[in-house]
Amino acid sequence: MGLFSADEPKRYEIDGKQLACIFCKGETFHTRTEQLHSPGRTFLNLEWTDSTASCFVCSSCGFMHWFMR
Repeated sequence: MGLFSADEPKRYEIDGKQLACIFCKGETFHTRTEQLHSPGRTFLNLEWTDSTASCFVCSSCGFMHWFMR
């Protein structure tokens, strides 16, 4: 699958709530971490200092759900 975790899709709970896709209502997801780029840091070639977000990609439809704390 390349861009996703090597694991099989799984069910996840966030803050005590079962994660469900807002598009298709699927309940299993692949996970990945994405870096959030800002224009200023990109201009200064400091993208590596930007924050990251946890992404859950629905295994049924591919809709990506982003979470950051």
